[in-house]
Amino acid sequence: MVGLCAAALIFSDSCRKGAAEGMDLCLRVLTPSLFPMLALSGMAVRTGLCQRVGRLLEQPARSLFGLSGAFAPVILLSLIGGYPVGARAVSELYRSGQVSEKQAKRAALFCVSAGPGFLISFVGNTLYGSTEVGAVLLLSQTAAVLLTGIGLRFLSKPDDYHSVKEISSQGEPLSSALVESAYDASKSMVMICGLVLLFSAFGGICDALLPSASVRCLLMSALEVSSGVCALSEGYPFALAAFAVGFGGVCVHFQVFAALGKLDVSKPLFFLMRIIQGILTALFARIGLFLTAKEVAVFSTAEVSRPDFYGGSVLSGAALLTVAICFLLTLRKR
Repeated sequence: MVGLCAAALIFSDSCRKGAAEGMDLCLRVLTPSLFPMLALSGMAVRTGLCQRVGRLLEQPARSLFGLSGAFAPVILLSLIGGYPVGARAVSELYRSGQVSEKQAKRAALFCVSAGPGFLISFVGNTLYGSTEVGAVLLLSQTAAVLLTGIGLRFLSKPDDYHSVKEISSQGEPLSSALVESAYDASKSMVMICGLVLLFSAFGGICDALLPSASVRCLLMSALEVSSGVCALSEGYPFALAAFAVGFGGVCVHFQVFAALGKLDVSKPLFFLMRIIQGILTALFARIGLFLTAKEVAVFSTAEVSRPDFYGGSVLSGAALLTVAICFLLTLRKR
């Protein structure tokens, strides 16, 4: 810790530059894309939607994943919403008493994935110049997530499939659920942005300290996924970028832990599941490219400015982040 503080002082310009890039990423990308999904996932749980949909999907969820049907919409949210959205929905289910702690912990181990916009628009279209490559990566990650969930079902002991509080199935009123979900999403969003700023500042220090471009690239892909895949797209095997997407990066792992709140998941087991999911994603992506006979360019041919990958604007991101902070300052603490 003392060494990191000293490095931040010695390489203050690099640290500042990295933090500035992280702030730009939060305003342009994370806040506009994640805040609405975090709030909507909370509303889906609070209004009882997950439990009502879960009754219809009870048998498939039980057979495939050994989980209550309430987790079926949560798994879908994790696949379309982005890395911390699934963890937030799992936390809400557990907090509201609709599922057991054992099942919530098991679901949190595999409900972690990037969203379609990130994979198709950013990785596929912008970095590799092919929407098809992004689609292959999306399907590969989806298969990895589902296969990991099925594998955990067979490695775990039988558990209670039913909700802990069946009497709460009617859920909260929409107005209350809206306010409380926005409040909780605001807290999560502030924590996520704080982590991104911290890791981005550390990445700036790494750029100044490490002479080898390959070492910097591999280190950043392990720490922060967006910077990692950007670097890996320039001269590295596509399988490494696919692994980075499945693994998620340590920054994403901390975002997930923050979103889970009081749900204490085994950190070594979670890390192991991320490695397995990364390997599966890379393997399926390799097979997918072979079956589609799609070639991936070795070097990126376009000049890339990371904040522009995702669309949006600083103004829209700042507005949403301001809303999040206002909720934190004005709403009473639960």
